[in-house]
Amino acid sequence: MDSYTLKKHKETEELHLFLGRFNPPNSEYKCTSQSLSLCEKMASSDSAGNKFACAAEQEARSKCAEIGRGVCGVCVSSLYTTY
Repeated sequence: MDSYTLKKHKETEELHLFLGRFNPPNSEYKCTSQSLSLCEKMASSDSAGNKFACAAEQEARSKCAEIGRGVCGVCVSSLYTTY
């Protein structure tokens, strides 16, 4: 199952979403996170910390909506993409 982490860029303070996967129960970490944001404009190594981590899709949508314009629009739009 997919998980989402919202990271803050250490220089620009922009917020970007990172896709990951939930780990099995009893793992050291609850989820993983890819090295590039969904928009591919931020690397995880440029992070100044997380606003939230390991959120399911609906929870990520809600939290991003609460934060508002500070979240990268391209990253947020990926939460609403239909395939």
